[in-house]
Amino acid sequence: MKKKISSIIVVCIAVCITAIFGYSYGKNKDGGELPIYESMAVYPDFSMPDLTEKASTIVSATVVSIEDSYLEEIPVSLTENPKEISEVLYNPVTPVILEIETYLKGNDMANTLTYYEEGGITSTYIQLPDGFAMEEGMEVILFLNEKGRSWGEQSIFPVVNNNVILNEMALDYVDDTDVSVINTSQIENKVRNQINDSAVNVMDKEKFLSIIGEMVK
Repeated sequence: MKKKISSIIVVCIAVCITAIFGYSYGKNKDGGELPIYESMAVYPDFSMPDLTEKASTIVSATVVSIEDSYLEEIPVSLTENPKEISEVLYNPVTPVILEIETYLKGNDMANTLTYYEEGGITSTYIQLPDGFAMEEGMEVILFLNEKGRSWGEQSIFPVVNNNVILNEMALDYVDDTDVSVINTSQIENKVRNQINDSAVNVMDKEKFLSIIGEMVK
């Protein structure tokens, strides 16, 4: 119990520090400058099979619209009693409307789906999500829980020119002969601007979807 409480305190302190020190500035919808903060979200690490099993929904989709962000209350206990709420944190959440190309897992009757991205634009700051931020027109493969949330970077796979951008975790479950390395400069702006490395590992989308499909079975 003490270990759990200590972890919560560390996260709270980290959030407070982040709220004080923005690392750069971005534009709000009115053109004004706002400080931008890195994500402080903490997710459990999954293997690809575990992520596939944990996800309620796995889709290949295209982002059709980004809705306005809203602030979500996160009650926090800093005492030994987890039911005793002593603080309330506020985290921006952004609804993202997806047009579904393929369901690998989940309700395959709906043509659209709302993904709740943990991050967004508030009146006073911009909070980045963990992993790739969604942009209109972006093609992506997502692993989502029953609430339409992801597990950060490990569960978000952008697709560019029919190639899936692989993270380190995914590389353990694909054949090396199917993986190529491309220069980041070859990637379209909406994804390229979010990549710090000069090159990324990619593989054919259909082959990647086939691997996930086998894990779902």
